Formats: sequence, structure tokens, C-alpha cells
Amino acid sequence: MIRTAVMVGAVGLLVSATAAANAPDTYHVSPDGDDSGPGNADRPYGTLQRAQARLAQILGWGMPAGITVHIHEGVYYLPEGLSFSMTDSGGYTHPLTYTACPGETATLVGGMRLTGWQPHEGAIYVCDIPEGVQPRQVFENGERMALARTPNEDYLSLEKPVDGQLRRAFVYREGDLDPGGWDIANASVFIWPGHDWFSHTKSITAIDAIARTITLGTEDGYDMKPGNRYFVQNILALLDEPGECCIDVAARKVYVWPRKTPIAEQVIVISTAENIVRIESGAPEKTVKNIHFRGLDFSMANGDAIKLSGVADCSIEGCLIENAQACGVRVAGAAQDVRIKGNLIQYHGHHGVSLEGLPPGQADVNKQHVIENNHIRYCGRLVGHGYGVAISQSGHNQVVHNHIHHMPRYATTIKGIRYQVLRTRVDGVTWDNRHDFLHSRNNCIAYNHIHHVNQDSQDTGAMESWGPGRDNLYDHNIIHDVGNDVFNLQMGMYLDDATDYFTVTNNIIWGVSGTSGVFCVYAKGIGNVFRNNLFVVSKGMDAAISSFFMADERADHHEYVRNIVYFEEPGAAIYNFSNWSDDRVAASDYNLFWNLEGTLHMTGKCPAKTLDEWRALLDGKYDQRSVVADPLFVDAAAHDYRLKPESPALPLGFEPINTSDVGLRQDFPERFPRE
Repeated sequence: MIRTAVMVGAVGLLVSATAAANAPDTYHVSPDGDDSGPGNADRPYGTLQRAQARLAQILGWGMPAGITVHIHEGVYYLPEGLSFSMTDSGGYTHPLTYTACPGETATLVGGMRLTGWQPHEGAIYVCDIPEGVQPRQVFENGERMALARTPNEDYLSLEKPVDGQLRRAFVYREGDLDPGGWDIANASVFIWPGHDWFSHTKSITAIDAIARTITLGTEDGYDMKPGNRYFVQNILALLDEPGECCIDVAARKVYVWPRKTPIAEQVIVISTAENIVRIESGAPEKTVKNIHFRGLDFSMANGDAIKLSGVADCSIEGCLIENAQACGVRVAGAAQDVRIKGNLIQYHGHHGVSLEGLPPGQADVNKQHVIENNHIRYCGRLVGHGYGVAISQSGHNQVVHNHIHHMPRYATTIKGIRYQVLRTRVDGVTWDNRHDFLHSRNNCIAYNHIHHVNQDSQDTGAMESWGPGRDNLYDHNIIHDVGNDVFNLQMGMYLDDATDYFTVTNNIIWGVSGTSGVFCVYAKGIGNVFRNNLFVVSKGMDAAISSFFMADERADHHEYVRNIVYFEEPGAAIYNFSNWSDDRVAASDYNLFWNLEGTLHMTGKCPAKTLDEWRALLDGKYDQRSVVADPLFVDAAAHDYRLKPESPALPLGFEPINTSDVGLRQDFPERFPRE
């Protein structure tokens, strides 16, 4: 019997191996196809699910080689999305690739189209929500519809929080709202509590029109304070202009005021899938490997458009990724060697790309990703603290050659937890071993073109970090036209609390705006080095560089060497020190300063106020070999900061910054806009 069982098993393995060897290595899917067919070019499958099942079958036999699924022109509605697990995993040398056919547009939609619209009232139409789905967004012809709101643009300002309910209830100003007749069953408030760092969307549980109070459903976030910005949304009575909608989940109705009519000719879609594509291993010790997406369009999701966890050696290249309620691509938990290249990533509710490792005290398992040659724009559409690329507890990543713009907050951020908080949350943390717990280390953010970020928040930087790991690099980035005219503390680069041992080289910053506290660089932390950068102190700015010790987090041993500081604002300072210690600056030398119309000086708590006093400070420690001279740019008025051959910066050792390689590469897909 044992011999027979062994023989049967051997025959089974042979049959499986033979079946795998004889299986085609390419399959085709088309909206006009048929799942009962063989899935070849002549008789393609009709659904992606059928192709996925076929690949899983082949993988179960033992995969002999890579397999490619060619997806033909058309729209593929995926109300539940596509989920990939260990049964879908490729091998280390055997990739599984899902690709659009050359010259064809294949769009994967995480939702369903609504038809059967009926007139409701005026220009408003209503449609039933199919059973089993919970839509969070509505799109008309691919464009997000705003939840009906007041005000239609911008914000209201609350009068004050309710005493004893600083995170739960507030008083609205007289005349701002007229809630009589409002149905608030589905209503919410979008609010920036506290210091305008993070926004929240909270359900409304009660409105008292007599007391002018709004009570919210949760107490998370920061305390509210007078003047905090907010708007009210998803109330049918507020649906008063084209492009708005109202989602009534309880009554299973969607109301819209379409931008175009007749409504039957418009493609109106509700998002229903949590993710369009989700790849998860299902267990920490397992890894889904070698799955790739090429040239596809992904649109609309209740959560992230694409989410990867428990993966290795996966990639997303040449794709359009848009209109998720959360992130375009989220790489969470255990994940290594994910490549996100050559994509257009836009119009997401939260971040464009988010790399998220495990919290401090847990394993270092999220690392070695490449975010390269992507155009990332117009994120943070539904969450005010929306960023282009967010890195948290993830290390050894490359974020390079991207074009990032139009974000309410950062273009990039590297986050962990600052020491004074970390030591209260995780056992075993000491000053000497603190960086062992902070995995957002050795990241390289370089050759990125960044502009029009920090558009709707306070205390922020185009490139920001807070409590990260050590030894991160900012190199060859161009940052310009960032900030806003509403808030203070606007920075080009913001090395916030407990940002230690960063290297900042070959960057160009100009055009930072804000109401006050506006700097090219704001540097906290320990041992940060700024070398060979060009800081243009534009009109309205306060200083090139600012520094601050606060929250019992050290700020010392900074180095500023071989930088050019060029003033367009004559009254601005070289350095602003909110407080001072003799170890704050370890080195400042071989720099070039030029202020044609004003004086070169310091502000804040530094004992030195003029450049001469600064040079004499601490027995002549600083800028003995620095010069005051026109750097001789090719055309500063046109922001052409190339140096003429006779520039006095060159003898100081300043190396010309090559800007031709910054931003998108020449091979960025032609089907996408570059601007």
C-alpha cells in the first residue's frame, strides 16, 4: 500500500508538472470575451477574475515560467476589487504580469455604474443604491462629485468649542448656518482642529439651532479652538450646484446635480471596492512575490486604489492611478522591494504613495522600495494632511525623479516618533538605543521637482520629517512656490522634532510664502549637515535658515558648509535662532552670502546680530572663509540659478548643481502629462 501511494503521488506530480509545462504563458482578457473560452488572443476571457483563477490553477500545478495576462481596451468594473493572496504568488524567478495591450487603454474601476436615474427636485436626480454595497464617493464622467456642503468653497470658522467637550462639540457663529429642516442622518463635518496640522471628518450626531452647537460623533484628534476652520457636508438640503451629490446610505439613495445632461448619457459611478487591487499574504511569515502591473488605469476606491502587504518584488509601472478615497498606493506592514515607477498618481483623498512599516518595538519589515519617475499631483482632496509620498517606519527607500505638486500639506515626509514620546510608549527605549526602534532610516529623497505644496496647512514644509530614523538623504531636489498666505511657519525643508543625522546636499529652494516664520530651512535635531545648497530668500521671507530647541528634543551640532544664500528680501536674516546654545552650530564656513539692498544679519536669540559679530562669536568659529559677493547667476530673475564661470562661489568649493536631471526622466510615459 505504501509503495502504491508513493507511485500515485509520483504520477500526480508528473501530471501536474506536465500540465504546467503545457499551459500557455500568455492569456488575454477583453470586455467582449467569454470566460468559457481558452483565454487566448482569438478567444479571450471576459473577466479578470477568470484570468486570475486560471493563473492560480497553473501555480497550483507548479509554475514552470512567467505568465503574462494581456488586458484589452475597455472598462472593467470591479465592485469588490481584485484580491491576490499566496495562491496567486509568483516565484522568485517566475513573474506574473498583468499588462494593458500596447496602444490600448484598459481601465479597472473599483465601483459600479448607476443607471435608472429619476428626477427628484429641480436639477437634482436620484438613484437607488444596489444592495450589498456602501458607496463613499460619486464620480461623473471620471470626475469626483463633491458631497453637498456649506460653504460651497473655502471654510467657515467656529466661534468656540463647547466647554468640557473640546474635541466633541462647538458653537458656530451667528448667521453662518441655518440648519432648520436639515436631515443630518448622513451628515459630517470636515474640520481642522487645534493648530491646523491635521484635518478630521467626523459624523454629526446633533445640531442645536438655539444654542448654535454642533455635536460630533467622536473625540479623536486635537482640541478645537476659536477660529478653527470647518465645513458641513452630505446634507441633501445643501445640494445647490452642479457637481455636487449626497449619499444617503440608510435610505439607499444617491442624489446628484450633474454637471452635464441628459443624465442618461453621463457615466455616473459610485465607489464600492475597498481596494481596486489588494495583495496580501495573510500571515507575517508568508510573502506574495513577483506580481506586476503594467500600463493599466486604476480609478475609484473606498480605500486605497492599490494596497500591498506581505509582499516582495512586486511592481506598478506606467499606470494611471486616481480617485481613491485614501491613498493611490499603500505599501503596509511586511513588504520589501516594491517598485512604483513611471505612473501618473492623482486626485486621491489622502496620500499619493504611502510606505508604512510596523510601529516602534516591532520588527523592521518594510524597506527597500523604489518610488521613481512618477507624476504625483492633486492629492489630499478629502484629507487636509495629504502628502505626495509618506514614509513611516520604512527604510532604505529611494524616492527619486518624481514631479510632486498641489498638495495641502507636504510633498514628502519621513516619520517615526520623537524620543520623548517614544520612551513613554515602548519598553526598553534608552537615549543610546533610540534609533534602533526607528526604522525610517537610510532613505534617499533625490532629484524631485516640488512646487505648490503646503497650500492649506500651518507649521509645515515641502519636504518634512518628524522623529524619523537616522542617516536620511535629501539631494538634488528643486523646491519652489510653496506655502500659502493664510498661515505662518512655512518652510521649504522642515527637519522637525528629533530629526537626527540628515544630509542635505545640492538642493535649490525659492519662493516660500507665508504670513510669518517663513524660511528656506527649519532645522531641529542633532548632527544635520547642509552642504552645497542654494537658498533663495524670496520676498516676504524671514530668514534662510531657522533653528529651535523645543519639547526637550535636542537641536545641536548642525553644519552649514559651501552653501549659497541669496537675498531677494533685503530685510531677511541669514540665520534665525529661536533660542541659542553654543553647540547649536558645529560648523558654518565656505558659504557665499549676497544681499544687494540690505544687511547681512542674524535674528532671534543668537548673541551675534551682524555678520561681523557672527564671525567673531566663539573665538572666530564661524564663516571665516565665507565671502560676501554676487554669486553671478545666469538669470536670477528667471530662476536660472546656474553659475557663470567667474562666479566667486566656485573657488569656495561650491559644485554647480545640475538641474537638468531633476524631475521626471525622459522615458516618462508619453500618454501622461508632465506638468
